[in-house]
Parts: sequence; structure tokens; C-alpha cells
Amino acid sequence: MDSISETKTTEGRVRDARAEDAGVLYELACELARAVGDVEPPQGAVRERLLELLEEPRARVFVAELGCGVVGAASAWVKPDLAHGDRVVEVPMLVVSQEYRRRGFGRLLIEAVKELALASGASLIELVATKDNRSARNFYRTMGFVETEHVALEYVGDLRGTSS
Repeated sequence: MDSISETKTTEGRVRDARAEDAGVLYELACELARAVGDVEPPQGAVRERLLELLEEPRARVFVAELGCGVVGAASAWVKPDLAHGDRVVEVPMLVVSQEYRRRGFGRLLIEAVKELALASGASLIELVATKDNRSARNFYRTMGFVETEHVALEYVGDLRGTSS
């Protein structure tokens, strides 16, 4: 996919991630995990996944940066959706470092995702926020997202186990 047009505010900008962003993306992923009560990912695994995503034509990783460096990130997938016969952009991760929240970086990241959706011909952007993460849910609502009645289920069993 083509590079996004660089989106800027007076404070920062959003650009496509690069392999050298792996360290700060690991820190952001850990901050997100702590915020939602999840397990922090292994550092090496974050780097490996980033490198995979950078090679995947349907995936994008955006970073929000300020003069001091990267302060936020979002990953996105363009997926064909058989159920609706169109394309959907899924946002598995969107995080802005605690000290830089409420300064427009989340908005910049969402705008980059919207630009990707438009360029890809997607009709929908999907993302998940935990029910207890009220600040994220409020933010997404201000960006035009609506909460649905869908229930997200995750398989947390042993994938190597035998089926019954």
C-alpha cells in the first residue's frame, strides 16, 4: 500500500512505522497492556510482529511523533469481509503514551486509519475497547465510532490440545 500523506498538527505528525521503531512500540504495547489489565508482550515478539506487519501488504502500522520521538501508535488490517461482501479495516492496537494523551495524537492516528479505509475501499472500521476503559470509549465516540451489541469472544485454551 502507498504511504499515507503525512498528517501534522502544530505539535506532531503521523507517519508509517519503520523497523527502528520496534523499541518504542514495545514500550507502548506494554503501557497498553498495563492499562487494560493484560500481560505485557515479550520484547522480541513485538519486534518480530512489527517486521511481519511491515512486509504484509494489507497491514499498516502508524506512529505519532513529536520532536522528542514516537508518542503513540496504531496498527490496522484491511480485511475482506465475506459476511458483508466488502472490506473492513480492523484496528487491533491504538495507544498514546499517558503523558501525551488529550493533545491530538489519538485523533491523528484515527485520521490516518480513516485515510487508509478510504483508500482501500473499506466500508467500516472496527476496533475494540474494554468495557472498563471509559476514557478510550469516550474518545472513540467523539471520533464518530458507535458501540454495538456485539460480544467479543477470545479462545484462551490450549491450541495444541486435542479436540473433544
